[in-house]
Amino acid sequence: MVAAMAVTTIVCANGLNNAWQLTTAASKQVKTVDLPYTWNGEDGQDGGNNYFRGEGVYTKEVEVPADWKGKTVYMKIGAANMETTLSVNGEQIGSHIGGYASFMMEVTQSLKYGESNTIEIKVSNSKDIVSPPLSADFTFYGGILRPLSWVVKDNCSFNPNPVVKNKLFGSKRIAAASTRVEQYQVSADEATVGLRAFLRNGTAESASFRLKSRLEDASGKVVCSTDTTFEVAAWNEPEVLLNWNVKRPHLYQGKSDPYMYREISELYVNGQLKDTDCQPVGLRSMRIDPANGFYLNGQPYRLYGVCLHEEMPHKGRAVSDEDRKLSVDVMRETGLNYFRLAHYQHGDFTYNYLDSLGIFCWTEVPVVNSVGMNDSENKVFQTNAVSQMYELVMQLYNHPSIIVWGLSNEVNYQPGIDPTYTIKALNEVVKSLDRHRPSVVAAMFPEKLTNFVPDAYAVNRYDGWYYGKIEDFGNVMDELHEKYPYRPIGVSEYGVGANVTHHQDIAAPIEEGGQFHPEEYQSHFHESYWKMIKDRPFIWSSSVWAGFDFAVDSRNEGGVPGRNDKGLASFDRQTRKDAFYWYKANWNKDETFVYITSRRYTERKAGVQAIRVYANCDEVELFVNGKSQGVQKVSDCLAIWQAKLKKGKNTIRVVAPGNEKLSDEVVVTAK
Repeated sequence: MVAAMAVTTIVCANGLNNAWQLTTAASKQVKTVDLPYTWNGEDGQDGGNNYFRGEGVYTKEVEVPADWKGKTVYMKIGAANMETTLSVNGEQIGSHIGGYASFMMEVTQSLKYGESNTIEIKVSNSKDIVSPPLSADFTFYGGILRPLSWVVKDNCSFNPNPVVKNKLFGSKRIAAASTRVEQYQVSADEATVGLRAFLRNGTAESASFRLKSRLEDASGKVVCSTDTTFEVAAWNEPEVLLNWNVKRPHLYQGKSDPYMYREISELYVNGQLKDTDCQPVGLRSMRIDPANGFYLNGQPYRLYGVCLHEEMPHKGRAVSDEDRKLSVDVMRETGLNYFRLAHYQHGDFTYNYLDSLGIFCWTEVPVVNSVGMNDSENKVFQTNAVSQMYELVMQLYNHPSIIVWGLSNEVNYQPGIDPTYTIKALNEVVKSLDRHRPSVVAAMFPEKLTNFVPDAYAVNRYDGWYYGKIEDFGNVMDELHEKYPYRPIGVSEYGVGANVTHHQDIAAPIEEGGQFHPEEYQSHFHESYWKMIKDRPFIWSSSVWAGFDFAVDSRNEGGVPGRNDKGLASFDRQTRKDAFYWYKANWNKDETFVYITSRRYTERKAGVQAIRVYANCDEVELFVNGKSQGVQKVSDCLAIWQAKLKKGKNTIRVVAPGNEKLSDEVVVTAK
């Protein structure tokens, strides 16, 4: 497949993702697999904390076209967890540490053009690798987790793999967007932006470069442009910055109007068109106010949504774009306007899709729990963490859906050295690359020094689950806001487990690590939390933990080994829990509906029972076995009746008066 608008640049799979031979240290047998593929798709999801963590070797014979000779050829690996070594025809090309970002290695001199080539990719998810994350409450799936591609360019071109310099690692190459549009000041009257382009002269002679760039609106009309010529020395990789002013820009307004411009740049070398690059541009201003939360284009914009892991049953993190779309689409039904993409860089499709939908997101690097047990371990960890921060920002910069860069999650959770210096180093990277977006952390402990390094922070709160009572949550947030009135504070996680086969008559606190996780307590928890969040405008964002159940091979609770069951929907994306519909009733203003809760509690006691209904209409009427139980006003998206169930089969039906199509029905058996 030729990249859109490319002249000599070719981005193609060319047979790279099919029929690899995989051997792992856990099994000497050779297995044929298609990429992406993890060797932990089963043992990483079944509990026992005994999934294989070690090395796997992928090998394949690949034909390389003869007409690529004389070009610059890279192999791009979408993501591989977590240490990867690439060899071509027996020659080691290089290695990469980090499991969630893409990376590229130049293979020009190692290929045999017009012939078959032996590609070997060694990947290890060993516990001994010192790189983020050292530990976390999720499975560390090993393997090649995103597709491979060839990137073939003219020797003078846009640079997809520029050199980055940092005091921790000296210099290294980071796969990146070849151009980015940096937003400095944006208002309804004018947007001041900069176009930064990465270029390369990979020849032994200097060359005349001409860079023609333009910004087009959605209709293709050019709203501003530049045309500049300059000389580039042999083997040089310049970085060019140009400035644009856009008068009366059409602003990116989130879900209500996800309007995007398009930046198109053309590179001419010695008079010939050699390369093009195209990037999305959503012009918008953002700020986080300590008293009134997030502002978009000068107006308050309440951010509410869920945290999302990139994972599916039997696949681990080796998911397809269809899987990514399904995950977003299921959660979109709630009416959310925001995702926290936890706890690592997600696949490109997700960001592209969120751009088009106008749904904002927080994206982060996998600095979780700890930064190391001692200085020597932290030095290695910190170097890799900073590298991953560069990858995150440089690869994803142009996405208008991204509004904050996350530096860490619960980084003070486990014993180790003080993480403050590491968080400062990460924050410095963000500030060196992006003056537009805030930096943030997700904190377990609300008053640690690390929380005050970035522009804003958010807290992970589990009052009423891991500690305390549900009502403590509101008091904690009020106390924090009163103590730090000039500090923006959000809620990055809140939730409790729920197994849809577990039920209780009256929602009551339960043992969080136990085997009984009733759906009713999850509903009660979220009803209470959302009301407290809604009443506190200073909470700049809130995200439920989590959108879907997900695998944690070390867990054994809620009746399902290897599972964190705090999701609003099931691991396989097929079952929406009651709490899902609580948020749909509160957030979705486009679809009016009624929903009877505890619908899976099909065997109950006879006698008087509470019948609870979520709805986003004004009134609802309940019928039990055809007999009306009265009409109720819907208050805070909830209506409750006390109704008598007879022994045997009972049909429970709820209807919006005057609209028979707006109804719901369940059948339960009482004993």
